[in-house]
Amino acid sequence: MRFGLVYDFRNPAQWERPLPELYESILRQVQFAEDLGFDSIWITEHHLAEDGYTPSPVTLLAAMAARTKRVRLSTDILILPLYHPLKLAEDLATVDIISNGRVELGMGMGYRDAEYAAFGQTRQQRARRMEEGIEVLKGAWGDEPFTFEGQFFQLHDAVVTPKPVQRPHPPLWMAATSERAARRAARHGMHLLPQSDRRAAYDPWLDELAILGKDPADYRIGLIKACFVTDYADDPVWAEARQRERYRWGSYRPWIEHGGGFAKPLPGQPEPINQQWIVGPPAKIIDEIESFREFLPVTDLISWGTPPGMDPTAFNPYLERFASDVIPHFRDK
Repeated sequence: MRFGLVYDFRNPAQWERPLPELYESILRQVQFAEDLGFDSIWITEHHLAEDGYTPSPVTLLAAMAARTKRVRLSTDILILPLYHPLKLAEDLATVDIISNGRVELGMGMGYRDAEYAAFGQTRQQRARRMEEGIEVLKGAWGDEPFTFEGQFFQLHDAVVTPKPVQRPHPPLWMAATSERAARRAARHGMHLLPQSDRRAAYDPWLDELAILGKDPADYRIGLIKACFVTDYADDPVWAEARQRERYRWGSYRPWIEHGGGFAKPLPGQPEPINQQWIVGPPAKIIDEIESFREFLPVTDLISWGTPPGMDPTAFNPYLERFASDVIPHFRDK
C-alpha cells in the first residue's frame, strides 16, 4: 500500500498570503514529505476559482520534480477534455524526463459548465474529447509516426519528441463516479480513482476487466481520504484544520449543485465511498483504514497535505506522526 499527499494551492481571501510565499511553503512541505517516506504527491485542477485553486497542475508537477528525487508525481485529477492532447503529451514527457521517470497522470472529464465555456467547449463534448485525448496521448508517446483522424483532433505521421522515460508511457489513472467512466477506465487499461457510489464507480470496473480477461491485481485503486493523527479530542491544530476543511467542502457545493455533470444516483441502496477525514490516535486510524479497505481495496491512500489557508509548518508534525506511526503498519499490505 502506498501513501500520498494532495494539494490544490488555494489561497482563500480570509487567510490570504502572498502567493510566492504560499507556493514556496507547500513546495518545502513536499520535500519534507518525501523525506518522511510518503510515496506520492498529487495535484488537483479547476479553473476560474476565486481562491486560486490551481489551474496549472503540469507546471506544478515540474516544480516538484525539480525539488524531489523519489516521490511519484501525479494529478488527481487533470481535466483532460480541456487540453490539446498532443501538447499535453509533450509537456508530460518533459516532466517525466526532469523527474527521471516519476510522472503519472490521473484524468477526469470535469463537470463545471463555466470551465468548458471558458475554453470554448461544451460539457456535452467531454466524453468524445476524453476518448480522443486518451488515444492521442498513447499514440504520441509511441515509437512510430502517429496518424489520428478524430472529430476534434487530427494528426498525420506525427513524431513526438522527446519521449517519456517510462515506457510505453507514464501510468494512467481515471476518475470515475459513473458506470460509463468505470468501464472506460477498464477498457483503456487504467488504474482507478473511484468516487461517489461503489456500485457505479468500482463494481463496473471489475466487471469490465473480467469481460476483457484482465486481472484486477495488475491495477491500482487510489482515493483521497485524509488522516490526522492526534491523541487529543480537543487538539487546537485539528480545530483549525477542521474550520479550513469546512471552507473547502463548502466551496465545492455550488459547483456540484450547478455543475450538471454528475451521473444520476443508481436505484436501490447506495454504497457511498466515504471520503471523510479519519481523526484520532494511530491505532484508530489504522483500524479505520483496514476496515475501509474491506469495503474498497484501496492501494493508494491520498491525504490532504495542508488545509486551505493553513501554514504548512503547523501541519508538518502531524504528517511526521502519520509517517512514523501509521504508514509502517501497511508497508507490506
